[in-house]
Amino acid sequence: MNKLIIIATAVFIIFGCNPVSREELKRTTSPDSIVDAVLVQANGGATTSFIYELYVVKKGAKITEGSALLRADHVDGLLIGWSQSKLLDIKYAEARIHHFTNFWHSKDVNNFKYVVELRLIPQHDTVINNDVRH
Repeated sequence: MNKLIIIATAVFIIFGCNPVSREELKRTTSPDSIVDAVLVQANGGATTSFIYELYVVKKGAKITEGSALLRADHVDGLLIGWSQSKLLDIKYAEARIHHFTNFWHSKDVNNFKYVVELRLIPQHDTVINNDVRH
């Protein structure tokens, strides 16, 4: 019985537990220098495509996993940029968007009174060579 449990545990660890690695691709500070937009690439392994996540955090702060405002895969031509303070543009040529929230606020930034609007802007007329631009 003990051997069976050990074998089952080893199989689960090897095949069933695939940790996701995250790499920060870009961090851009809002024009008023209060918050950062952070673009992260998540990699779940060889059998999955890259997932791109977008976070807004207090300037210089770390992201909190699970709080992504945008989560997408099969992304082509992704561009993020502040068009003004509190307004973040997310441009893309192609993407499968799994999750999107169009605003962000936090207790840590002016007690929820500082609100950032996020705008998705499809760029259907733009041809970008299968690469994520940031």
